[in-house]
Amino acid sequence: MQKNIIASVMNLTKTKKELLDHDYHSYQWWMIFGIDHGLLSGFKAFKGYKQEVIHYKDYPLPLASRFIKDWFRTRETKLTKHWIKIPNSKRKGRGIWLPLKFHQPLPKAYILRDSFLVRKQGQYFIHFVVEIPEPHYYAPKTVLGIDLGIKNPVTMIDLKTKKTSFVGKELKHVKGKYYYLRKKLEKEKKLKQIKKMKHKERRKVHQILHNISKNIVQEAYDSKAMIVIGRLKHLPKNKGRRFNRKLSGFSYFTLTNFIEYKARQKGVPFMKVNEAYTSKTCAVCGSIGKRVKNWFQCECGYQDNADRNAAFNIGARGLSYMLGSGVHACAQKSIHEDKSILEEWTSTWIHR
Repeated sequence: MQKNIIASVMNLTKTKKELLDHDYHSYQWWMIFGIDHGLLSGFKAFKGYKQEVIHYKDYPLPLASRFIKDWFRTRETKLTKHWIKIPNSKRKGRGIWLPLKFHQPLPKAYILRDSFLVRKQGQYFIHFVVEIPEPHYYAPKTVLGIDLGIKNPVTMIDLKTKKTSFVGKELKHVKGKYYYLRKKLEKEKKLKQIKKMKHKERRKVHQILHNISKNIVQEAYDSKAMIVIGRLKHLPKNKGRRFNRKLSGFSYFTLTNFIEYKARQKGVPFMKVNEAYTSKTCAVCGSIGKRVKNWFQCECGYQDNADRNAAFNIGARGLSYMLGSGVHACAQKSIHEDKSILEEWTSTWIHR
């Protein structure tokens, strides 16, 4: 599996910065307009198509693995121990040595793939794409059902212990704060500040999503659970201006992708299931009940938080898929109470 590791380019001298700026800006001319300002053929080769529509955006400068894999070195210097030599159009055959500061530790075993030089706010970063061996999945002992929503961004329940967690309140606070700030700045017509704030909001939201996904995967790994998450389709629309605004800003796909790739890195079993009617289906008797706002009630007498009820049904649905018994698994009976179910499920996963 592939992993993206970011490293900052440190302490650039004036000469090195000018050389990097030349190649970076020349690559933008090449990608957008097809104009060659003396770029190396190795850079131009990454544009293997003709753009019918011009996209005015920053394109990261590609660094082919065949050029950099033998020039990524470890040196015990006062500045840093990680160095890399990258090709440059004005220094053909010599290249530029760059000191690096990694944002996270490098894996013990990896294969370097084609990477990219990115420029943000005048600073350069190298996004290293590495191929790492995918760990073996363990045989799960329980299921962690996850429901994603607007009222409660993340609701988790362990089918074995019935432990429930409501996560993501900080995400709601950040989105609400920036919404009202944008509204205020729009009235004052401060468009530049709105644009700057947009990038800041995105960074904060992504950081929160990374922390949430990391904690979810770690909890699943500690309890040897399989993560089952609902796959959202046909989201409700036209339920009012406020609801539509919150729905449009819902980071469902980003969070799901974060959880999925972090689970793969740690060998945590992961599954996406159809979440249709999970918040309206009774987790005890399996019949369709009544949901009023965020509360669920059933004719059988069972009532619970609607998101918790949905999370239980999602986890049970994932268990049903594993056993090959369809989607109707809803009775709130802990899987450790029936050893035959657990043994059959574990055997099914191992031979999957």
